[in-house]
Amino acid sequence: MLKLLKTLLCAALPFVPQAALAQVDYPTESVRIIVPANPGGGTDAAARIFAEYFQRNSDAVTAVVNQAAGGGVVAAQTVGTASPDGATLLFFHAAFHTANLSGNSPFKWDQFTPVATVTESNEVYAVRADTPYDTLDQLIEAAKAKPNTMSIGTQLGGTTQVKAQALNVAAGETMRIVDAGTESDRVAALLGSQVDVISMSVGSAKQYVAAGQMKALAVMNEVPDVTAPEIPTTISQGIDISLPLVQTVYGPKDMDPAAIAAIEALIAQMGEDPEFKALVEKQGQTLALRDAAATAEFLDTEYATMQSYFAN
Repeated sequence: MLKLLKTLLCAALPFVPQAALAQVDYPTESVRIIVPANPGGGTDAAARIFAEYFQRNSDAVTAVVNQAAGGGVVAAQTVGTASPDGATLLFFHAAFHTANLSGNSPFKWDQFTPVATVTESNEVYAVRADTPYDTLDQLIEAAKAKPNTMSIGTQLGGTTQVKAQALNVAAGETMRIVDAGTESDRVAALLGSQVDVISMSVGSAKQYVAAGQMKALAVMNEVPDVTAPEIPTTISQGIDISLPLVQTVYGPKDMDPAAIAAIEALIAQMGEDPEFKALVEKQGQTLALRDAAATAEFLDTEYATMQSYFAN
C-alpha cells in the first residue's frame, strides 16, 4: 500500500525527470520530516523541497510534519525519542542552538545524529532610507561616536539575537540591543523610528528597499546572495560576520548507518541536479550541501560561534 501511495503521489508532483536520477534504496518505507516551524515560512518551504526530492528519488514515502510548539522543544523531543531506524528526521537551523544556549531548550545538537545540510538563506542589516548611513562601516562608526544612543531591534532568544550581538561586538559594544519581536514587528519598529537597525530576510528587505523605505547595508555572509547580488556582504566591507541560516537534517542518536548513507546519496544527487538548484533559488535560498561528517564539523563550529556571541 505504501509503495502504491508513493507512486500516486509522485505522479502528482511535477519535478525532475525520473529517468535522469538513480533511485536510492532507503531502509524504511516511510519517513516523517519534523519541522519546528509553522507552514509557509522559509524553513517549511526548504523542508518540503527536500521531502519532495527525497520521495521522488528514493523508495520511501515522505511526509512533512510541522511541530512549532515550544520553540522547537516538541519537535526535538519527537525525534530524540524516535527509533533510530531513519523513519523520523528533524529539519531545522541555528535556532536549535540558540534555544539551547538561551535556556529555552534542554536539547543540544550533539544529542542527535547530524545527517546533512541542504540549503541556506541570508539576512541583511537594514536601516531606514532617511538615515545618512550607506555602508555598514558608516553605521558602526556612528555608533562608536555616540555610545549607547543607537539601538538594534531583535528577537531575544532567537537567531536574530546572535546577529544583533555580532553587530554590537563589531561596534565595540556601543549599541543597545532591544527586544522588538518577530520580523514584522522589527520592521514596524524600524520604520517607526523606535530602533535604528534590524536584521531581516533578504526577500523582505528587497521589497522595502524598492519602496524607498529602507537601505540594506550588508548581507551576513562571505559571498553575495544569489537573489540580491547588489547588496554588499559583511565580509566585503571588512566586518567579520557570517551568519547564514543553514537548514540541517538530524536523526535520533545512533541512527542507522544505512539511512545516513542513503540520505548522503540523495545529497550528492542534489548537487548534480540543475533543476533542483533552480527550484531552491526560486525560494530565495541556495544549496549548502554537506554529508554527515562535514555536517558534524559544521555544527560544532556553528554552535561555538553562537555560544561566543551569547557570552557577550
